[in-house]
Amino acid sequence: MSELHILNVGRADCSILLLDTEEGRKTVVLDGGGVCFLGRRPLLEFLEARGIGEIDLLILTHLHQDHFGGFYQLIDRIFVKQLVAPCGDLVFCEKVYPVFGDDEYYREYHAAFRYFEQAGTELLPSAGCGEFSFGESRLRCLYPEAGASMPSVTYARELCRRDLTDAEMDGTLERYKAACNADSSIWLLEHGGQAAALMTGDSTKETLRQALRRSGTVHPAVQKLSHHGIGRHYFSEELQRTVSPEYLVVSVDKEHYDEEMEKTVAGLAKAGNSLVHYTFQGDFVYCF
Repeated sequence: MSELHILNVGRADCSILLLDTEEGRKTVVLDGGGVCFLGRRPLLEFLEARGIGEIDLLILTHLHQDHFGGFYQLIDRIFVKQLVAPCGDLVFCEKVYPVFGDDEYYREYHAAFRYFEQAGTELLPSAGCGEFSFGESRLRCLYPEAGASMPSVTYARELCRRDLTDAEMDGTLERYKAACNADSSIWLLEHGGQAAALMTGDSTKETLRQALRRSGTVHPAVQKLSHHGIGRHYFSEELQRTVSPEYLVVSVDKEHYDEEMEKTVAGLAKAGNSLVHYTFQGDFVYCF
């Protein structure tokens, strides 16, 4: 059977698909979590424990450190055949790094993408990447559309200018941070013609609505809730009534879990008639 694993990586995202095909099992990874979590490297440890030395498809939903940080651990250990990302390598103007801070991992982003380039990984842009088939499974990008503009990429590249002034940096950083989540890609996994999982990255509720208008309403067995269950701009009870997944998975650590989140997620689960799993309770596993 094929498997979906949504790993316990704290308030971050990392999901792994192990898909059975006639040519053997294929490995797809959506986001990599942070550089480490509680002193561990969850993505790398998962792969090595299963003897997986090659990722067939690696997807970065958007340019945030809690989604790309774990890619750094793949360097010289795991070969990646194809990579879908908003953009390729980023080398920021040197003055940008101290402002971002060490926990933003953009130097590690550069190191990882340099490794992918040197290793011969095929880089595909998020906008317009379409779909990927693995035996009876199909992974479709519901958002963004082909040719869509991605403001976060525009601002990120602006931050790479060598002649960037302090004033330009301050304004561009704010615009970049504000645009990242709205640019997050959204993916639908189908198996045997049925919706198995809706992987929303950190997309806003408006971008998810747009995606569902184009694709048609889906009722997946599993939905990874956007943005770690935090923020009213990212989900709504009305939207959950439409999607109504069997399982609603929230990727968050115990530190950021509180009564307000519990109440919010309980309302979302009730609206969609869904069972809730928080990743601090352990990795979520779904077989299909």
